[in-house]
Amino acid sequence: MNEDFVRERITALRLKKGVSEYQMSYDLGHSRGYVYNISSGKALPPLKEFFAICDYFGLTPAQFCIIAVIAFAVACIKHP
Repeated sequence: MNEDFVRERITALRLKKGVSEYQMSYDLGHSRGYVYNISSGKALPPLKEFFAICDYFGLTPAQFCIIAVIAFAVACIKHP
C-alpha cells in the first residue's frame, strides 16, 4: 500500500460520506487543514490517526485496505 492509495482512499471515503475536508478535520479533533494536508500529499496520518480515520468511516483497517488487495489481485490475473 503506497501513500497515493491512502490519500485517494481517504478522499473517496470522505466524498462518499458527504463531508468536507474541514468538517472531517473538525470531527477528528484537528485543525481545519488536517485532512487537506493528507489529501494534498503534504502529510500522512500516523498509525494512531489512521485507526481513528478508519473508525470515522466505520471500517476496520483491513476493510480500508481491501481495495488495494483486490486491485493487485486483478492486475496479477490480467498480467500473470
